Amino acid sequence: MGTAIVILILAVIVGAIIRSMVKAHKRGEHPACGGDCGHCGGSCGCH
Repeated sequence: MGTAIVILILAVIVGAIIRSMVKAHKRGEHPACGGDCGHCGGSCGCH
């Protein structure tokens, strides 16, 4: 039972991280390099 609770908590945390990364990407930011994709020239893999 304890293992299932830990797995559920980890799944929620991972889901929240992915959601925040998707939202940041939609705003034009790239979470991996922390920069603005409009100014990086594609070096961070945004384009």
